Amino acid sequence: MNATRHHPRFSLGLFPTPLHRAMRLREDASLLLKRDDLTGFSLAGNKARPLEFLMADALARGCDMVVTGGAPASNFAGACAHAAFIAGLDCEVLVAGDPASSTPLQLARACDASVRPAECDRSVVDDAIERRASELESQGRRPYAIPRGGATAVGALGFADAAFEVRRQLDDLAIDPSRATIVLPVGSGASLAGFMAGSAAMGLDWRVVGVSVSRPSVQMEAHVATLSMACSALMGTISAASGTFTLVDCAGESDVLEGDGGGARLMRETEGILLDSHYGIPAFDVAMELHATDREPVVLWQTGGLPAAIEFLGVSDSLVMGRQ
Repeated sequence: MNATRHHPRFSLGLFPTPLHRAMRLREDASLLLKRDDLTGFSLAGNKARPLEFLMADALARGCDMVVTGGAPASNFAGACAHAAFIAGLDCEVLVAGDPASSTPLQLARACDASVRPAECDRSVVDDAIERRASELESQGRRPYAIPRGGATAVGALGFADAAFEVRRQLDDLAIDPSRATIVLPVGSGASLAGFMAGSAAMGLDWRVVGVSVSRPSVQMEAHVATLSMACSALMGTISAASGTFTLVDCAGESDVLEGDGGGARLMRETEGILLDSHYGIPAFDVAMELHATDREPVVLWQTGGLPAAIEFLGVSDSLVMGRQ
């Protein structure tokens, strides 16, 4: 039984998102793509999953606004502002960096969010969010604080539910889920934490590989384990055992572009999918190196990140032109 169904949910995305074989990329049918770039809500991609639970929780608590934050290019920040607007909540976004311009911040402003500089590094923006929420509460507001990426036990419910979803889809394809390898990009850790909580709830011991793009794998491993336990406690289910997922450390690699983007161009020209340099390309590179067959496939989670993917098109095209 899917324990996430006991928790309130504010409908935003269209689920389940497709799961299909990447036949033009791998003719042996060993690579499957989980298309969370097609959730259907705003530019959110996979961020729609945690936001459904976070918005529902904010409303259930009687909050009148949300406070979140992140880097200027944070897709979650823009998606959160849009979700709050639809839910009838005010929103304040704290930006660790220049808040002047980016597609997600333009979206946030279009949704009447207040965009403010956090005046701190991205690594401690969550502390700034909590402080700002306390300030607003003292002013008579009822704020709901959401750390970057929605990395709370409630936010992790979105990917706990996703674990149940992809298992059903693998069953429908007559693939034994326990023989699949799931590759997930990892930023704030909420997606991987929730996915492991959902996997443990099902008693499913499949291979899960997280591709850590923001923090060193040692630091992220402890964070994910703690968050996953909190999500399991919220669902009232057993927690994932230690060592049930693997983390590949790709932190910082997205800052170094090679050639015309490699995997980004290959994915664009075969499957018609756009990859961003921060999440999409590192996860793609890891997935392509893993052994797989049609009966023991790799499932690569396409998280979205469309604004950054479009920006990367301009960068990669410039690199190509520079070599001509």
